[in-house]
Amino acid sequence: MIKMIKTYTFDYNLGDAKVSFKVDTSIFTKELAQATLDFFTWDAGYDEDEDPIDEVMRKYAIEAIRIATMNWCGVEGVISEFKNKEGYASIDGSMGIQLESIRSYEFDENEMSVSIEV
Repeated sequence: MIKMIKTYTFDYNLGDAKVSFKVDTSIFTKELAQATLDFFTWDAGYDEDEDPIDEVMRKYAIEAIRIATMNWCGVEGVISEFKNKEGYASIDGSMGIQLESIRSYEFDENEMSVSIEV
């Protein structure tokens, strides 16, 4: 089988958060991606007409940014957290998905508004 590497870079809100993966589609196949999509009940769903690998990588991007933000961690921390997540493939490269870089979302308390009712 020919090795096919795709690079996925996801940007959230014009650089507020960013994540990049390399995917070897000869290892992480469409069948594995579809099994991942079928395993979960996705709040936002997914487009069944699109490539299942593309759809899974969108889900992985959201989860990776969520983990990086909640745990204040970088690439190694996110990779470690994914190893314990049921239904997700490891993102250390061993299953064809390698997390390359991540920038978590940073909250700015000055951007938060409040409404108080008494």
